[in-house]
Amino acid sequence: MHPLLARPEFRRYLVGQTLSVLGDSALSIALGIWAKVLTGSNSAAGLVLFCFSAPLLLLPLGGLLADRVRRKPLLVGVNLAVAVSLLPLLLVDGPGTVWIIYGTATVCGLAGAVLAPAQSALLRSILTERQDFGAAAGLTQSARAGTTLVAPLLGSGLYGWFGGHVVAVADLGVLLLAALSFLTLRVDEAAPEPSGLRWRTEVLAGFVHLRGSVGLRPLVVATAAAGFVLSLLQPVLFALTQHGLHRSPQFLGVLETTEAVGALGGSVAGGLLIGRLGPRRTVMAGSVVFGLGTVLLLAPSLYAVSAGLVIAGAGIPAALVGLATAAQASTPPRLMGRAQAAVNLSLTAPQALAVGVGSALVAALDFRVVLGVMVAGALLAAVHLIGKPEAPTEPPKAAAGAEPGDQAEPKDARDLQPS
Repeated sequence: MHPLLARPEFRRYLVGQTLSVLGDSALSIALGIWAKVLTGSNSAAGLVLFCFSAPLLLLPLGGLLADRVRRKPLLVGVNLAVAVSLLPLLLVDGPGTVWIIYGTATVCGLAGAVLAPAQSALLRSILTERQDFGAAAGLTQSARAGTTLVAPLLGSGLYGWFGGHVVAVADLGVLLLAALSFLTLRVDEAAPEPSGLRWRTEVLAGFVHLRGSVGLRPLVVATAAAGFVLSLLQPVLFALTQHGLHRSPQFLGVLETTEAVGALGGSVAGGLLIGRLGPRRTVMAGSVVFGLGTVLLLAPSLYAVSAGLVIAGAGIPAALVGLATAAQASTPPRLMGRAQAAVNLSLTAPQALAVGVGSALVAALDFRVVLGVMVAGALLAAVHLIGKPEAPTEPPKAAAGAEPGDQAEPKDARDLQPS
């Protein structure tokens, strides 16, 4: 067993985070299917996913909240609030009540904008040694990848067997267990003190931190670029299934599961390699691995494509371990929620754009050409990091009067403007 898993507080944290992610992921799939069944409309199912994802644009506000209150009670309260929001789903009984599904999905999306930065910030309070950051990033990313692998099967399977009402009750139970896991954590959190800064300055402080960190900023840029080309894969897989492998559209599920298996392996490998390679070279290695795996997708062979998806699927999660380690190590604790929110938004916004770009490219070009673009993009992301400075392993020194370990935040919104 990994030494970190021997620590009760880290175990409780990992269980709480995993259950929270599991509940959210399984519910998003089940609600989409439910809306489709009730209305017969693919657009209705797509709107459910939009309701889950659109509130992530509010991540900077969620990061600010995570830095202005104690993180443990915040995580407990948000998970309980989402659990309560599932109760109206028991009233859904036809197309006329599909709006309840949309409302619940929106609440879950809003909760996600708070949970992600709050979880990262709480983890920083649990870890006492900086050498634990890489291992913690690997373990949490592995748990997330494993959850992503089983959640679609769990959500769709429960709905198919028992219906939407049972899914709602089961998910409510999962979220209550997540809240209980966070509640039982024993962690010392000092009450955050008001900074006295302007509201806009505080909201954007995470982005200011990323811009000013010469070691962290290149990692965010490279990982965002690699994540962008990864997201091109989703529309490409439709064309690859039909024209490359000559299989039915339903076979896409097999390919996506294969990629998810690779993602789980990449998360584990990233956690093992981060101690030897460091954050920068781990991100570089992940980008290169993704590019090499994507090359295999060009072969008209199911075996080659399957191997390619496992390899490519492993690349980006390994890179994310490197980025998460650098973010934890180089960010002051008081700024952790906003910094993590800035990182998350910097990654998710390009990925959302990539799905639309990929669909347009696949419609205009042969899918093999798009795969070539993806390989080039992944390798350029790795090349971008050559010669870049290593991310610091200690946060910047505090300014006079600041709390120990904190970075001085901008004194005015004018400080946020590019120099």
